[in-house]
Formats: sequence, structure tokens, C-alpha cells
Amino acid sequence: MSWLSTLPGFFVALLVLLGPGLLWGAVFGLRRLTLLALAGPLSVSGVVIASESAALAGVRWSIVPLLGVTAAVALLLWLIRRRFGEAVATDPGGPLRHSLAAWAVAAIPVGLITLWIFGDPENIAQSHDNIFHLNAVRYIAETGNASSPDLGYLGTRAATFYPAGWHAIVSVVLLSSGLSVPAAINVVNLAIVLAIWCIGCLFLVTRVTGERRTALLSAAVLSGAYSSFPYLLYEFGVVYPFMLSIALLPAVLGLVVQLMRVGAPLRTTTAANLLLLLGVLPGLALAHPSSVVGALGLSLPMVLAAAYSRLRRSAEPTWRTLTPTAVFLVVLAVVWMRIRPSRGSSDNWDELGNAGLALIEVVLHSPLFRPPAFLVAGLTLVGAAFVLRRKRHRWALALYGFAAMLFVVANWKEAPDLRWIVAGVWYNDYFRISAMLPVAGIIIASLGAVALVDAAKRQPKVSALLREGSRERGAVVVALVVVGVLLAPLGAVQRGVAEAAAKYRFTQESQLLTVDELALIERLPETVEEGSGIVGVPLTGASLSYSYTGIPTLLPYGTLPASAAGKIIYESLDELTTNPEVCAAAQEMGVEYVLDFGISSVHPGKTEVVPGLQDLTPENGFERVDSEGEAALYRITGC
Repeated sequence: MSWLSTLPGFFVALLVLLGPGLLWGAVFGLRRLTLLALAGPLSVSGVVIASESAALAGVRWSIVPLLGVTAAVALLLWLIRRRFGEAVATDPGGPLRHSLAAWAVAAIPVGLITLWIFGDPENIAQSHDNIFHLNAVRYIAETGNASSPDLGYLGTRAATFYPAGWHAIVSVVLLSSGLSVPAAINVVNLAIVLAIWCIGCLFLVTRVTGERRTALLSAAVLSGAYSSFPYLLYEFGVVYPFMLSIALLPAVLGLVVQLMRVGAPLRTTTAANLLLLLGVLPGLALAHPSSVVGALGLSLPMVLAAAYSRLRRSAEPTWRTLTPTAVFLVVLAVVWMRIRPSRGSSDNWDELGNAGLALIEVVLHSPLFRPPAFLVAGLTLVGAAFVLRRKRHRWALALYGFAAMLFVVANWKEAPDLRWIVAGVWYNDYFRISAMLPVAGIIIASLGAVALVDAAKRQPKVSALLREGSRERGAVVVALVVVGVLLAPLGAVQRGVAEAAAKYRFTQESQLLTVDELALIERLPETVEEGSGIVGVPLTGASLSYSYTGIPTLLPYGTLPASAAGKIIYESLDELTTNPEVCAAAQEMGVEYVLDFGISSVHPGKTEVVPGLQDLTPENGFERVDSEGEAALYRITGC
């Protein structure tokens, strides 16, 4: 499959990710950059509302429920705007052509780098969590249920909550486009980064600076200059739902800046800002709940800056002025401590992390042992000096400081209790937390870029060169943008991109699926009869037979089946000629084939030995019916 052949699917992904939000925003009165930037977050909310509503109504998940919700919400917004008028007025924004040009500057290099990372449209991230994600997309497509309360365990045991926003988007694109599961995942992730992240960065920065061209172009260049987002989350985990939630954060924080009135003067009313925040919240929550907590935490500097400003200007009693801030702090504290996993779930991070190194990394923008991000680090220092000297937008420096604090404390393994309080929301996983550093840092870095350009323009020769109508003006701007785009990846991004690309290649040694294993899986429909089930070890990649072919597998994710019959198969299948319980269990679970990918785990250097799947010999009741290299498919003949 070529990338050209995925274009129809890519356009479907853009339609799903932007269509509902563009309609809702236009009806509500949003225009230009604001409309483009909020279309994605609003559309994600539309998808999760539609998928949950469909599940409650017993309707199969498809594009149809999404169209119904889109129409219903559009009507509601039309009624609200007609009834309340100026009370929900929004700012018209600057010229659309400037925003579109900046969007192109952001999207083209990020898109090209992303395509290079993915390599082929049907490549997959060779990592542990992708077993779940690939099979979850297939599960939703086959069951028609994209509800978050039901997604966990993929129907193999009692339903449990797992945020299904990302999976709902991918599955509806899959169902509407005819792409394979891996190709649908890749085009959706590409669309998320281009249509939500890149434009969201422009929106966030210009809430502070105003929609001036220098700020737009600075934010555009910087949106692809950080290694920890988006490039890290293409391969780490992979935590695609978390990636979606981080992509939503710039737009969400931009709305907070507008609501708190700590940025550029805008005409959007408080009521309109609150409604827009309410509109993007469902999508953020069901993309990944931890990013709701993250958004509240990252909003703290803006809230405190707004409170300080009101306190200085207001004639009201201090207690009345500060009451909303106090309420916010209480909500933040409660949410911070309540919306988090159990403490035991972070055990694998207990001995990992280096707080001293992390402190250096947040200064150099080089998290996770990567080289310095030279452009970003330099502009951040300039931006910090600028806001401290001018005493304006100092909260932007505090915003990056807050995210940096999270990252450093998450690395501080010598302080386990403090680490859990601060970073437990994210399992003490400083890889995940590093993805918030670009969101928090792009404002201060962009302010640094704007300050440098403004300083240069005060020089007479430069001013003459850049004056309106100058023939050289366009060439100079293009040259500066090109230089910025070329400098942006130097250092950290180069390393991050190389590491991500290595995770998206099928080889004889790839961690999740090798070339041989993939070839064998692709032949399964020719060798496995319809209605037959397969057993394999998920962590060897064998359970991905379900994602690729739709053939049921005993355990699509995890390490041990929940049912008694499933446990018997895992523990004793190769004893079926001597243990009468085994054949009864296999018949109960519909298992007629074994997919043997050896014992090599997706985790490098580790093995997965399942006792009942070791001695698959003819004497024990198994017949090899297909193989590719060391990967083999066995039919159970002894029952």
C-alpha cells in the first residue's frame, strides 16, 4: 500500500476530526483561526458523545450516530446564539490567510517527518501497548461498541473503563474508508497532529501575543521543534489515547488564557469562553482523563495571574475577589488526588529516574537523554529574559516552570511519597509527563522569537528592509522561516525521530511482530476455517492475528485468561491427550488452532513462557499446518 492510496482515508479522518467542530463553531459564531483551532477539539467531543450515546441506545457505532449528534448539537448552538446574541459573542480574529500560511509552515515539516517515521502506511509501532490498541480498533469495528465503560479487556472478562475516544475515531475511519487497521491508525494519528496539534499551537501562542504574523510563524516553526511531542508518543508505550489528549491541550489552554484575560485583548465574552471550554471537555476527558488533571494544573499560573490582576484593580473586598480562585484551588487539589490510578500501578517506575539530570534536561529541552534542542532552548532563555524585564506575561514562564517541576519530581526516585503526590496521576511515568513540556513551553519560546524579531526591526536598516511594500520583505520572511524550520529539528528532535522510526519497521528482529510472523498472520484466512478460534501468547505478538484478520483469539490482550476454561488451556493444552479437562475447555472456548511465535517477548531481553503451549508435537495431538521461519500454526487434532 502506498501513501497515495490512503488519501481517501486521510480525508475521511480529517472530516471526522474537523467536520463536526467546523459546523458547530461556525453556527456559534467562531471565525478564522479560532474556528480552525477549536474545530478539532470540538469534533473529538462530538465523537465521544456520539459513541457513548450510540452504546446507550443500543445502536452500532458508525458515522451515522456521529452525523446525528452533529446535527442535534448544531441546532442547539443555533438556538443559544439566537437567544443570547451578544452575551456569547466571539472575537473575529485576524486575517485568515496569515493563519493558513502559518498552519502550512507547521504542518508540512511535521507531516513529512511523521510520514518518514511511519515509513509504510501499514507499519505498526513495535511496542507493548499497541497489542491492545490494534485489537481494540478491530473489537469496536466488529462489536459496534465504542463505549469507554465497556472497552477494557476487549470483552474477555467483565467490562471495565478505558478511555475510548481515540479508538472511536480510528474505528469510524476504518469503517468508513476500507483501510486496514494499521493504515487507519497511521492516517488518524497523522491527521491528529496536523489538524489539532499544529493549529492548536498557533491558537495558544496568539492568545498571548495577538494574531501578528511574527507570532504565528514563530509558533508554527516551534510546533515541530520538540522531541517529546509529537514524536515521542508515536513510539513510547504506545499511548495513542494520551497522544490525542496532549494534542488537544494547546487549544484548551488557549481558551483558559482567553477566559482569565491574561493575554491579548479579545472580544470573546466570558459566557462564550465557558461554553467553549465545556464543549471541549468531553473530548479531553475520554481521550485521556489524566490530561483533564494536566489541563487544570497547567491552568494554575493563568488563574493566579488573573487573581493578582483583579486584586490590584478591584474595589471589592479581598475575600470576594479571591473566592473563585480559592474554589479553583480546592477543585484542583481534589481532582489531582482522586483522578489517578492505584499506587501499585506505578511500581515499575520505582527505581527509574534521575532528578538532577532531569533539571538540566528541562533547561536544555533535551528530556530522556537526548541532545539539547538548540533553537528551543535559546528562544526559551530569550523569552524568559523578555518577560522578566518587561514584567508582562510572567505567568508564561511559570507555566513552563510548572511542567518542568512535574518532570523533575517524576524523576526523583529518592522521594517516593512526594513523587507519588505530584506525578502519580501519570503513574510516575516521566516519559508521559515530558510530552507536556512542549505544550507548556511553546508560549515562552515564541515570546523569545517575537522579542528577537522586534529588536531587529528597531534597527534602521532592518526596518527599511521589512517595511510594508518592500520588495525584499517577502524574501526575508521566507528565508527566516526556512532557516527556522531547518534549525528546529537539530539536536533532540533528530534523536527522537530516529528512535521513533526504528520502532515502525518490520524486520527479522522487530520486537512485536517480525517479517515472518506477519506473513504467517496474513495467510491465516486461507488456513483457518471460519468460526474457529486461535490461542497464542499476546506478548509475543501472536494475538495480533485478531487485529489483522478478525479471527477470534483466546486472549487479545493481557497475560492470563479470566475464565476457568481459558486458564486450563494456557496451563495444560499440550496435555490434551492425558488430561480430559483440556479438550472440554478448548471446545468451550472455540479454540482449534495454536499460533506459536516462540517465547521472545515484546519487551527486549525478556521471554514469555506459557506452560500449556510448549510441547506442540504430533504425539501430543497437534499438527503443523503452516509456518514461516520459526513462526508456526498448529491445528489441534487430539480432541
